Amino acid sequence: MAILPDHVKQQVRDRFADRLSGPVQLTLYTRPGTGRLILPAGLGCATCDDARQMAEDLQDAAPALLKLSVVDVTREEADVDEVPTLTVGPPGAAPRLSWQGLPAGLEFATVVDAIERVSTGDHGLSDASLEAMAGLTEPVDVMVFATPT
Repeated sequence: MAILPDHVKQQVRDRFADRLSGPVQLTLYTRPGTGRLILPAGLGCATCDDARQMAEDLQDAAPALLKLSVVDVTREEADVDEVPTLTVGPPGAAPRLSWQGLPAGLEFATVVDAIERVSTGDHGLSDASLEAMAGLTEPVDVMVFATPT
């Protein structure tokens, strides 16, 4: 079963054709080889194959601007706590956006929006927000948890 139906793939292609202007780096951290087999914590990854298919579909929507790297955490050193983890950022810079788990359903729209914002450099923040953040003196991590319930 396809993660993204054909009509959604076409919508994403059309949207990216209109809205992307600069390159974007997608990095997917996975632990392949276990499919849907459920193993004890720290072993296997029930959604890594689906996350890879989704990331590849996103790259296929704008192959000239989206570069996808897939990192197998069992073979390469990676600074991620969970798999799958998808990061989005400008090429050559540390990514500042990441999703742990399969960003499907309600989370998919936020991935598409993040890709567009990184591509255009438009953060979408108000002047008041920028002014408030200018006063920060230490790094801040913002974590958003999403659940359909």
